[in-house]
Amino acid sequence: MDSSDGKKRMNVEGEDRLSSLPDDLIYKILSFIGIEYVVQTSVLSSRWRFIWTSMPYLDFSMERIYHPHKLSKFITHFFSSRNNQTEVSSIKLGFNEEDNQDIDVFVQQIMEYAFSHNIQQLNVACLFHEFGVEFPHFLSSSRSLKHLSVTKEHVSATPYLKTYVVKVPSTWEFPALTTLYLHDVTLCCDENTDNCIDLFPKCANLKSLTIKSCYMGVKVLSICLPLLSNLTLESNHGHVKVFNIVSPQLKNLTMKCDSKYYSRYARERQYRISAPDLVFLLYRGYDHLQLYTNGFLSLEKADICVSSPKDAHEVLHLLPRLHNVKSLTLNLEIVEQLSSSVELMSHPPSPFVNLRSLKIYPTSEHWRVEKHKSGKMSAELKRYLLDASPGAIVTMVSREDVRAIKNTRLAQNLTTKLMALLQQVRSDIETIMAKIYEQRKAQVDKVIVADWNVHWCWEMLSERIEKREEKPSGVISKLNEILKLLRTLPASNRATIQPSISTLWAEADIVMNLMTDLMKMYFDEKRRHLSVCCHELATTL
Repeated sequence: MDSSDGKKRMNVEGEDRLSSLPDDLIYKILSFIGIEYVVQTSVLSSRWRFIWTSMPYLDFSMERIYHPHKLSKFITHFFSSRNNQTEVSSIKLGFNEEDNQDIDVFVQQIMEYAFSHNIQQLNVACLFHEFGVEFPHFLSSSRSLKHLSVTKEHVSATPYLKTYVVKVPSTWEFPALTTLYLHDVTLCCDENTDNCIDLFPKCANLKSLTIKSCYMGVKVLSICLPLLSNLTLESNHGHVKVFNIVSPQLKNLTMKCDSKYYSRYARERQYRISAPDLVFLLYRGYDHLQLYTNGFLSLEKADICVSSPKDAHEVLHLLPRLHNVKSLTLNLEIVEQLSSSVELMSHPPSPFVNLRSLKIYPTSEHWRVEKHKSGKMSAELKRYLLDASPGAIVTMVSREDVRAIKNTRLAQNLTTKLMALLQQVRSDIETIMAKIYEQRKAQVDKVIVADWNVHWCWEMLSERIEKREEKPSGVISKLNEILKLLRTLPASNRATIQPSISTLWAEADIVMNLMTDLMKMYFDEKRRHLSVCCHELATTL
């Protein structure tokens, strides 16, 4: 390589490529770190001195617990030094402080600044204190805020004793809001509405709403949003007995009920839905779904899973309400329940006139042994589901299939891990053996070898041999574990991983032979040293 090429490479290696990036890209990169670290970049160079003052993405997720005075001083200095002409695109709030009553003051200060600078996205992930917090009323009138996320942050050793209460008044407006995500918060309505609440009625532009693991104290909750397209209700608990959902543009609806929150309210819960444009419906629950609707005329796909169905009547009450569906997925436990009640399907006609595919799968690979839990579909149920759509493709996944898929993945993961281990062991052994050969050659050629090098070589060898994963027994035990899994798999599943297994066997054979050679060298060398010591001792006496 000539000198000019060397100079060019040195210039490239010494170039500050990050500083040469446009400001917008630097802002995006810095948005992934806390604002206190962003401010610290001002000391890097003159190019970085004022970058932070124009940051549109502000992350106040403080990793350290600030003393109230220091935190107040930092926030005041930050906002007073920031370029006041730059709008705020997004703010993240995440204060890990439980007992500091002043946190609310700081949050108020930050939100006021965000409101005055046309904030578009706000993520709140913090636990203020056990009494909860009320969102500032002025923020709900923001005409720029489009995305809002509020989650609970577990920072206590006993988080279940704490609660993050968001007081939701009926005056919440958020006229520009399109996305709202609420996770693990308590929704409180006005004091005069304890039995029924119309949730966020003034959020006219809301298109995506997620309410997950939230506590709701009302009995009837209505969601009437004209532009809502995606709605997720997951693992919510409390006293809600009726969900009224009126959304003419709703496309995707997901409803999940976590069994750990399962109560008599959840068991009796009703979903009254008016969503004529619904395309996708997913339900996961412990018990049956009480669904009341005026019809899903555009329904493309429905995935219904009832992990512990108890009443075939309730299931047969639900299915006709999905009559327009094109792709239907049911869990095997529903099919087994219906197949044990064939008398209920002797008269009603098949409701599925547009069905193209039917998939049946088990929620668990194990099931208690009962006569009617055969894992098969009765002829009567098959007629009920498919008579109106005889061309529909049926895919039925058995519990044996699920176990085979699970064991195949497990065998693949173990094979990958063991292959990586064997390759590392092989590399280590080959390195040590090369050192030993070099040492022997040096001794044969009467070249002086430093004592520390000899000792290091044999200490490394002793250490490697002592490690369990490099013992032959450790490798063999892992191979036996994989072999045990392979014996449980059908031939088709074994065939998919056969190439990787063959490669593993070959590598294991090489490593085992290397281990044997290395240990032989180790013991031969120990025996040689012992002979030398005995000879020296005999000649001295």
